[in-house]
Amino acid sequence: MRILLTGSTGFVGQHLVPELLSLGHTVMEITIEPEISEKLFGNKTLKYALTDDQEAFKKALADFNPEITIHLASYLTSEDDYNTLQKLLNANIIFFCRLLDALKHTKLKLFINTGTFAEYSKGDGIFNPAYLYSSTKTASRSFLDYYSSVYHFKQITVVPYTIYGGSYPQKKIIDIIFDTLESSVPVDLSPGEQVLDFIHINDVTRLYLSLVKEPDSLPDKANFQLGTGRGTTLRQLAHLIETLAGRKANINWGGRPYRQSDVMYAVADITDNAYWAPSIALEKGIELFLNSKTSGRD
Repeated sequence: MRILLTGSTGFVGQHLVPELLSLGHTVMEITIEPEISEKLFGNKTLKYALTDDQEAFKKALADFNPEITIHLASYLTSEDDYNTLQKLLNANIIFFCRLLDALKHTKLKLFINTGTFAEYSKGDGIFNPAYLYSSTKTASRSFLDYYSSVYHFKQITVVPYTIYGGSYPQKKIIDIIFDTLESSVPVDLSPGEQVLDFIHINDVTRLYLSLVKEPDSLPDKANFQLGTGRGTTLRQLAHLIETLAGRKANINWGGRPYRQSDVMYAVADITDNAYWAPSIALEKGIELFLNSKTSGRD
């Protein structure tokens, strides 16, 4: 398959691109970080360095003529000041529409969009965005509805829950808790009663690969909540890490307040995910994480 990918140098992209290449797919990246892409993937992918020239963008995509587009790129933040608003709109709305516009005259079969569990702040599957960021992700779905209807391609929106595992410079909550095992000074965290659904990066990439495998068998429109269906509080996560590592986490629970509009319950509803099921339980995933830390590998 000819697969167009945005966000290739992000957390999911860095793990997904090698898997796509290993399966023989031809991958074209749309990137604003060509130097990082070169270090990660070398000449194994085609690269389009994004500029403001929409006509050049349209020509590049028409020449590549992707069968599938995987859209991972976004600007993620919990802030909502005016400068942040501009960045969110530019990345999550304007670029999104530029991409859809550039795909109009290709023979695209499937557009795989990426949402966020923060679109459902009450944890009930009803759109009620917790942050301005998640509002832009919800708004972008309307644009996708328009383009997929008029230009006749299928659309799937994947909604990842709390991803962990693998290697990435930006620390995630599991990394922060692990680091407290070595800390002589207590680390301030929130009270830790958020119930989250922790999904291993290997399971995340498996879902994207399963969607790419047989696009013709997919429905015209679907929403996949990407999690395990199992909730775990941050305190429970820390206890599990302590148990498996055999060391005590040095955490001052409640040393930091919850963020405004913090999502307190975010567990995926996976009952309709007919094309995929999680394979790595949290206990196993943490064992893999701890082993990678011990061995120095990710």
